[in-house]
Amino acid sequence: MKAGFSPKLALLGIKKNARLYIPYLLSCAFMAAVLYVIAFLAATPALYVINGKIDGAGTTTIQLVMSLGSGVISIFAALFLFYTNSFLLRRRKKEFGLYSVLGMDRGALGTILFWETLMAAAFTLVAGLGFGVLLSYVSQAVLLRLLGLPAVAFSVSISALRQCAVTFAAIFALLYVRGALSLRHAQGAALLKSENVGERPPKSQWLLVIPGIALLLGAYYIAATIKDPVAAILLFFVAVIMVILATYLLFISGSVTLCRTLQKSEAFYYKKRNFVSLSSLTYRMKRNGAGLASICILSTMVLVMLASTASLYFGAEDAISALASQNPYWQADEMAAIRAEFFSLYGSLFFLGILLSVVFLFATLLMLYYKQVVEGYEDASRFAIMQRVGMTKRDIRESVNAQMLLVFLLPLAAAALHLAFAQPMVWQILQIFGIQNLTLFLGVTGAALLVFALLYCAMYRLTSNAYYRIVSTQNV
Repeated sequence: MKAGFSPKLALLGIKKNARLYIPYLLSCAFMAAVLYVIAFLAATPALYVINGKIDGAGTTTIQLVMSLGSGVISIFAALFLFYTNSFLLRRRKKEFGLYSVLGMDRGALGTILFWETLMAAAFTLVAGLGFGVLLSYVSQAVLLRLLGLPAVAFSVSISALRQCAVTFAAIFALLYVRGALSLRHAQGAALLKSENVGERPPKSQWLLVIPGIALLLGAYYIAATIKDPVAAILLFFVAVIMVILATYLLFISGSVTLCRTLQKSEAFYYKKRNFVSLSSLTYRMKRNGAGLASICILSTMVLVMLASTASLYFGAEDAISALASQNPYWQADEMAAIRAEFFSLYGSLFFLGILLSVVFLFATLLMLYYKQVVEGYEDASRFAIMQRVGMTKRDIRESVNAQMLLVFLLPLAAAALHLAFAQPMVWQILQIFGIQNLTLFLGVTGAALLVFALLYCAMYRLTSNAYYRIVSTQNV
């Protein structure tokens, strides 16, 4: 193969799959930018300089919170990019299969994949770190304002740049290895047919549905009946694990059981808009169920995190006043130190909560987009056949809307239900931190749910239109 041919093929592949690659590259750059911002805030002591000296009150707390946040983002970025990259790999296998049939060996295919990965990594680091530096300037000003500290000079953190570059270089190296191994173990003909290989329709699994219901009811009972704040902290993680397990069991097995039950109802199943969408969902529901469960868990994380950290920050003043009334002998300098400690902890937690919520929200919406667009390409041939036997564009639109509503509403409804039952336990934990304003907590929770639902519905409209365009215009 001539020198320079592989990079050209790699660039051509990216351009041909722009509908999938552009969101992927933007998500990589966004993750890199957020990681840089958090690492910058953790590694820049100048943020805490006041009157020429380090402000001792709260400095260690802020750095600890931000360091924890950078670790969370690094791990989540790796998991999320592996998930989204799998959609790209599924879509590209047919193209690689064609190259293989035309005589290209596996080494050449690996070289093309290497150049694609290198281009994605270069874009991520250049665009992500560039945007991260700009975002860190704004983030520094916002964090200092939240903490009630004066402005300080802005600088670029070399250590944060290094941490971000090393982290994403490692992630892309692992992505390349995973992709190269998948190409290595597949034959050209198998790659060509990979998009058309489906899964066996799964059977109803009541043996998994019943434990899922039991775990969920048990977790809800713990959250709803807990009265002791200390016990709430101890049982919170137990309840979270139970909810996660129950969510996966019910979305994977329960959704299959639901689809099978609906298929037995002739009045419902043999309507044009339900027949195609329901049969398609049932055919791949085991894979869909795991994805929908992940989306539900991420949505719940966003809502709980936003509600709790916002309540901590906006209720900090009430907590300080209550503490001062219990200790009337405190001097002015002691009160100032306590106030600084409160706002350093609650302010940094609120700031980190906003950043992580934005990241998780972005990931949730992108997972929905990728899942439906890739499955749109897989469903296109079936819809093309249905059009040939009389299915109209209107029928396709109705079928798409029915399928999209189920896919989108189930995770949102389940996340709202999880949030409702989590509120008593979260409120008990917040009281340990001195938060006593229940009205504030409920108001913040409701506002977070409303904003999240609006963004979620906007993504539903975008994804539904993209899916419809794919299945209504593709040819067999």
